[in-house]
Amino acid sequence: MSVPQVRQDAWQEPETEIVPSRPVSGLAVLCAIVGLLSLLAFFDLALLVFPLATVVLAVLAWRHLYKFDPPAMGMGAIRFALVLAVFGGVGGPVHLLSLRGFLVSESKAAAERFVALLQQNKPHLAFQLTRDPTARLPIEEEIWREHSPEPQASDQLIWDSIAKDSLTREDFEGFVNRFPVRTLLHLNGNCRVRYYSSPVAQQRHGKYQVHHLYAVTYNHEGRTRTVVLAIQLERQRLREKRQADWVVTDVFGPVDPNRYP
Repeated sequence: MSVPQVRQDAWQEPETEIVPSRPVSGLAVLCAIVGLLSLLAFFDLALLVFPLATVVLAVLAWRHLYKFDPPAMGMGAIRFALVLAVFGGVGGPVHLLSLRGFLVSESKAAAERFVALLQQNKPHLAFQLTRDPTARLPIEEEIWREHSPEPQASDQLIWDSIAKDSLTREDFEGFVNRFPVRTLLHLNGNCRVRYYSSPVAQQRHGKYQVHHLYAVTYNHEGRTRTVVLAIQLERQRLREKRQADWVVTDVFGPVDPNRYP
């Protein structure tokens, strides 16, 4: 009787081929990070550099993937970054330009009203536009007609409110001593005021701010002269109301419109 022979390789497992893991592209990861920064283009046009940089990195990262066999991992990150770059690169400028147009058009009415009151020699009314909307006295004639039939009653009440309070009187004196205010009051309507431009429309310290420039042309000693004045306005929300109003926070000039701000 023959004894069965035991195979020497019976207990050995068959060798399997080990597939190497695919490397991760560092450029693809960097591209995804810069793609996230593309969303900052919604805050400033100068930050459009991030969407542009994302596109450049996406091309470099895509070429880097195929230097490996099989290709390295990272295609998903590249696609994700490109989506963010398109969203930030297109949506950011559209948002900022639309917001700028809205701020300029809304604040321009307040600026022109301010200039018109000074041309009409009504600094006490123009001064109200520099005060907190919740504390200023109304300057609309229709409101005062409901309380007094006399047309000059509102002017007298506003003058009295300025004269009786020492702090308000001090602020008013500083207001009328500003060069743009003194200029328009001195010319007393004998000038031509034209809207020039709105070089600044920005968000600062959580509030929207706009600067309007106006060209004032007048005759002096037989010669025509023009100075450019700047009016700074700030959008302030009204308490307990879902509304906002514009406040003249500063007036200055003369300024050079080609180097402003």
